[in-house]
Amino acid sequence: MFTSVDKVIEFIYSMDQKTERNGRLSRITAILSVLGNPHEAFRSVHIAGSNGKGSTLNALKEILIADGLQVGSFISPHLEKVNERIMMNDVMITDDQFVQYMNDIYPLLEVGQVGEGSNFFEILTVIAFMYYRDMKVDIALIETGIGGKFDSTNVITPLLSILTSISLDHTQILGDTIEAIAMEKAGIIKPMVPVISAVKAKPAVQVIENKATLEQAPIIQLYKDFFIENVMQEENQQRFTYQFNDNLLSDLLLKMKGHHQVENASLAISAALLLNKYYGFSISEDSIRHGLITSSWAARFEEVLPNVIIDGAHNPAGMEVLLQTIHQRYATKNIHVVFTALQDKDITSVLHMLDEIASSITVTEIHVKNAEVAKVIFEATSHPRKELVLNWQDALDQTLEKLDDSSIVLVTGSLYFMSLARPYLIQKAQAKVV
Repeated sequence: MFTSVDKVIEFIYSMDQKTERNGRLSRITAILSVLGNPHEAFRSVHIAGSNGKGSTLNALKEILIADGLQVGSFISPHLEKVNERIMMNDVMITDDQFVQYMNDIYPLLEVGQVGEGSNFFEILTVIAFMYYRDMKVDIALIETGIGGKFDSTNVITPLLSILTSISLDHTQILGDTIEAIAMEKAGIIKPMVPVISAVKAKPAVQVIENKATLEQAPIIQLYKDFFIENVMQEENQQRFTYQFNDNLLSDLLLKMKGHHQVENASLAISAALLLNKYYGFSISEDSIRHGLITSSWAARFEEVLPNVIIDGAHNPAGMEVLLQTIHQRYATKNIHVVFTALQDKDITSVLHMLDEIASSITVTEIHVKNAEVAKVIFEATSHPRKELVLNWQDALDQTLEKLDDSSIVLVTGSLYFMSLARPYLIQKAQAKVV
């Protein structure tokens, strides 16, 4: 029997991490069946995409909470504590609940049992589904881990499916073309379940439209069926107009920064409207407005100290929208970058983009599974003012010393790096070191 979350996590990480690549998802299906199919006990929205899943989920969550609903949310990865992945409204699953659910599941994971060989994400998915059932959530927002078709979460039949974006990421698992990755992500589309998409790459759009047609799933798409207009950047927010059929919402205010976040917000608005249309929800315009101005997402263009931005951009598509936002907000500033990344990412392409805009780049490393060593990253950047600082705290401290009125510091490259850098920098802010 487990007695602490730390022991649970230690056990899960020690397990054979095999991802089940078959359309039946037989292992997690068998576990859920023994447990009484908890995933069938609550309503849900399923969200997949290369980038933007978390921001879209959080915007929709805040809208639904503002409307008085009890909302479950399942996200990945976590930043500081694994409990962050499983929440109801703004409250994480407790340590005691986490341990109890793990003790319930554990007998099914032993040799010869239905869950033998389960991986970290499958177990977290099962725990989340049990939690949402027991907490009697009004609706749960479920983010895929990787892909969609073979993702552990793809055992649910949601009220809506949302596709945020498609780009080249996790290519060693999902395929090395946009079409192949789109096929994986579109695997969450279910028969007759409405689909909302902000995917713009034409090859991916074709795959998604074909899948929706095959499943007879109604589909609405950004810039084809619903639109965002009059986007204006203000000091601490964005202002925009949203239109879908007869629904016109003007002067919407969004706390999250960057044009891509307006697109993500439009997905959340569309989801609220379709929940009203198809499922009898009565989400108000006031709730939509309140949710958007309330919504924020840690480590996504987050200013943790004055002129110190952290962002978990970890692939070329994510870096592109990050740099667009930097240009919108800090066009005249010098940009001092602190960077590290995981081995399975397109580090060369990302660094080439940073080389173009950075005044200096400091490369460091973190000690987590699959982290790339700093020397390899350092050799991939051709910036004339690059530095190699192996200790990530020292890298941050030395870069912060460069900060003045004409510059900003950008910490980026990996959400795992953000999970370390964010509390470190916040502690500095609280101690008024900077």
